[in-house]
Amino acid sequence: MFFSSMMLSRKQLTWLTPLAGLGCIITLGQVIYLFFNDHVLCVNQGCGVVESLLRIPPIWFNGLGAIFFFILFILLLAARAAGDRPGPQVVLLRLLVLSGMVAEGILVGYQVFVVQTLCSYCLFICFILIVMNIVAGWRQFSLAVILFGTELILFSLLQFHNPVVFKDSFTLDNGTYGVKQCDKAQRQLYLLFSNNCPHCERVLELLSSCTRCEVRFNPVQQIDNKVLPDLVPADSWDPDINVLVLKMLGIETVPVLIEKGLMGCGLSGEKAL
Repeated sequence: MFFSSMMLSRKQLTWLTPLAGLGCIITLGQVIYLFFNDHVLCVNQGCGVVESLLRIPPIWFNGLGAIFFFILFILLLAARAAGDRPGPQVVLLRLLVLSGMVAEGILVGYQVFVVQTLCSYCLFICFILIVMNIVAGWRQFSLAVILFGTELILFSLLQFHNPVVFKDSFTLDNGTYGVKQCDKAQRQLYLLFSNNCPHCERVLELLSSCTRCEVRFNPVQQIDNKVLPDLVPADSWDPDINVLVLKMLGIETVPVLIEKGLMGCGLSGEKAL
């Protein structure tokens, strides 16, 4: 009786199977692309910002997504092979599709209310899961909407700023990875950049011959030492500070060059160029 209530029609299974296959192909393609490149394939720069905030390598994160959709695809094939005999694979299938929406609710909520920038790639994966829940029936879709909406509401009610960051001692120096000192430097600059930003590579190249500026390099994420081989990293530095500065300035892209001047504009005497 329980399995019968969870049953999916052959038409539903027919629609769900290619959707799961599409999700698997897209996420697996992203994994392959990351294997040969240092950044995700995306149509907007919001993906790079979101990627920089991951605690695990992006290739692992996308690999988990590929495994998730592959499991869905296998369960759908098993459900279609079972025909009119409902089984536990249908229950697991519904739970996984629903859990996918829960995960997307967390990711979308984080992007909207914390990072304040959206990843188009993530939104497309979210769209696939929304369609899958719709195809699975109105009860499934209603529950998915309730869970997704609840997560967004909770995110909107929470405060994500760390009050410790706003102490008087907070400056961009706390986010400096390394310093390129020049003889007779007349200006002090902070370069906020990402290790997978092609524009940043050009800026780094131009600054390599600097003789009148002291340049402080402030990545928005943990970086490989090979990115800046001529610099000795600081004993301690926090890339989250650099992300916070960009958020305070309302800037969503890098590189950003900030000059430390005598008179400030809200950032401890530092002004953005």
